[in-house]
Amino acid sequence: MRKTIDELASQASLKLAELGYAPGTIQHYKTTWNKVKRWCSERGLVWFDPDQELRLIEDLGLDGNVLSPGERSMLRHVRSLLSLNDHGCLPSFSRRQPDEVPDQFRNVFRTYATHLQQRGLAPVTRRGLASILRKFLTGLRIKDFGVLSMEDVTAHLEACASMTSQTRTGILYAIRAFTQWAADEGFCSPKVAAAMPVIPGHKHAELPSAYAASEVSAMVGATGGQSLKRDRAMLLLASVLGMRAGDIRALHMENIHWRTPEVRFTQPKTGHRVRLPLPEEVMLALADYLRNERPESTSEHVFLHHRAPHHSFEDAVNPFHYVATNAYGRANVDTAGKHHGMHSLRHSVATNMLSGGTPYPVISGVLGHSNANTTRKYMAIDVERLRALSLEVPRG
Repeated sequence: MRKTIDELASQASLKLAELGYAPGTIQHYKTTWNKVKRWCSERGLVWFDPDQELRLIEDLGLDGNVLSPGERSMLRHVRSLLSLNDHGCLPSFSRRQPDEVPDQFRNVFRTYATHLQQRGLAPVTRRGLASILRKFLTGLRIKDFGVLSMEDVTAHLEACASMTSQTRTGILYAIRAFTQWAADEGFCSPKVAAAMPVIPGHKHAELPSAYAASEVSAMVGATGGQSLKRDRAMLLLASVLGMRAGDIRALHMENIHWRTPEVRFTQPKTGHRVRLPLPEEVMLALADYLRNERPESTSEHVFLHHRAPHHSFEDAVNPFHYVATNAYGRANVDTAGKHHGMHSLRHSVATNMLSGGTPYPVISGVLGHSNANTTRKYMAIDVERLRALSLEVPRG
């Protein structure tokens, strides 16, 4: 049954209170809902339904492919009205799901997803590519993929101007591969793929972003927000054990062996089985989160969203970036010119172990590297060891 915006907002407010949301958080939602009410009033709309929701999102400029944190929150607030009414829970955090690309691009998107799966790419790789392409397709202003032009691609890349060069290169690579495939399959003109620039590079061309042990300790101690214990436990797993964000996201209860104590898991990225000792600080942080903060759930995943309906992060892409970024900011750690997500903590583990004289095989074992050459890239930022290998500069 359709409801007015006032009815939906009133019902949603009660639902949020039942889910345990703080009054201040509910007020943030109400602020957005008041904007929705004004929008409906200005247009003489009596009912608020999915069609009106889409129109509102477009009018507020929330349908773009690159949104700020504030815009993502507003999008979530808008979508929560119908989600709470229809499903009794909040929508997934404003990232669009695979089936939510515009209708006119859905066929090409799904067909390409099947193509990637048939190529045998790892699930985490497919999710990453799908996320890039979903944002690209969602931001297109054309109605027919067949008329895609290089100008459309350029507009998307300009919207990503604030991202690091490495990130933009990855986006361009994904879009170029997609348009080449689409041209071969007859979905778009081959002129687009032919016009796509190729940026030569190597994944080890840039130095790993690493932080001193004192900086890492300060940022771990500076966690805050609504999920203090969860975030601290995740940051410790990354900064002490060198676990990837994907490892932490996929961690199950059965992977934690309290009596040993150690953590045993299979790395989603490599498929390698890893067995790491569980230091007391990390073990106590995990226990504190599980006992005192983790929402009640039948899920076997260790870490869950603190927002209802408390799903795991299994299908999320780069879900913990802001956890690390915000912690660095609160600790006043200088991140200028460096990556400052969860993976920077993994780099920091390796470089700090290397500077402490830990042998390469040990570091490789901790990080789950099957090739020692992968570990040796960290020598590039071990200045003291490199100093011993420096050559005298000829004079004259």
